[in-house]
Amino acid sequence: MLNIGRRVSAQVVGNNYQSRVLWILVMLSFVECCARKEPDTMRRLLIFLALAMLPLAMLVLPHPASAQRTRCFNETGYCVSDPILGYWERNGGLAVFGYPITDLRVETVEGTWTGPVQWFERDRLEDHGAEGVMAGRLGAQILELQGRPWTSWPQVDSAPRGCRYFPMTGHSVCPPFIGYWEQNGGLERFGYPITEAITETNADGWTGTTQYFERRRMEHHVENRGTQFEVLLGLLGSEVYRFGQAPGTTCQTRVIPDLQSVYDRIGYFRDEMGCPGATVYDRPAAIQNFERGLMLWSDLGNGDRRIYAYMVYNNYRRYNDTWQEGDPDTPNVTPPPGLYAPRRGFGKVWINDPTLRNEIGWAVEKMERAETATIQDFDNGVLVWIKSTDTVYVFGPNEWNAQVITR
Repeated sequence: MLNIGRRVSAQVVGNNYQSRVLWILVMLSFVECCARKEPDTMRRLLIFLALAMLPLAMLVLPHPASAQRTRCFNETGYCVSDPILGYWERNGGLAVFGYPITDLRVETVEGTWTGPVQWFERDRLEDHGAEGVMAGRLGAQILELQGRPWTSWPQVDSAPRGCRYFPMTGHSVCPPFIGYWEQNGGLERFGYPITEAITETNADGWTGTTQYFERRRMEHHVENRGTQFEVLLGLLGSEVYRFGQAPGTTCQTRVIPDLQSVYDRIGYFRDEMGCPGATVYDRPAAIQNFERGLMLWSDLGNGDRRIYAYMVYNNYRRYNDTWQEGDPDTPNVTPPPGLYAPRRGFGKVWINDPTLRNEIGWAVEKMERAETATIQDFDNGVLVWIKSTDTVYVFGPNEWNAQVITR
């Protein structure tokens, strides 16, 4: 079995100045005594000794500590300070760890170590003092919390061609995960693989190929194939952290002030949306009106491009925008006079979903119009604020939970 214990040690190092200080005091006493007998000679000696002892006195005086840096994130309302901030910045920042979702606090981790930790969307960072900052073993921990410990998973005794076998855990890693593992920190960042690649649905409702490592979960997002976001790291920080929260616990992230009044006016499904999460500000967006609703596109960054189809019956559908350059620009259909077929991402989901076409109808505008949006995610929903019209689109936990509110 893989030894996955942890250790922590502390060393207190101090500079012993007693002998230096004593030497200085003895010399000053000698000068004072002799100065009474030979004033002129001793005056010159005093000046010489003062100059000689100046560097030594500087060693005695304590050196000022370097200033600690702090960075705050409006998206979640939490701040990160050194040394955790330095580790966060050096090892991938937002793409690797996500936003902070707690303050720095003291916790006991896995029953073996107690110290300062801070939770992030994708990780838990631990300050081990002299040993430095370490990332939590969240891949193994989430499997334990879900009642399927990594030691219970079937092992293999070899790896297919093009893959890599890890005898320490009896698991293999194949493309595209092995490339990501090798190029982004390897064993130190991710730990050993503790499952084979599997297909599963994560906490956000995404279904695809995943693989668990000691510290992380990798996800293969084929909708992002050919981009830097084809392999993404799961939000294990948020998932593990929520396991430790009792029902009714105060949310770690707050509704941003600009959307609080809208949130207060959400209908019967507001409580079912759960806790607010990260916010992205002033992101590219687009809207196109249809016979019985509208379609809304938004780019949240990091490959997260979404399309929401809102129908006048207060229901909606959500899609990932998978349209890429080279795909057909407009579906090969002939619209009725005065109406239009949507194009690009809108057109792709519209032509591929007959139910959507029947519900929303044809576009009543020839082109989508560019907008700017601020978007706050929730556990089970999202608020999309379109700046130009000061309108907020509320999409809840179910397809029949939709609402449009003017701020």
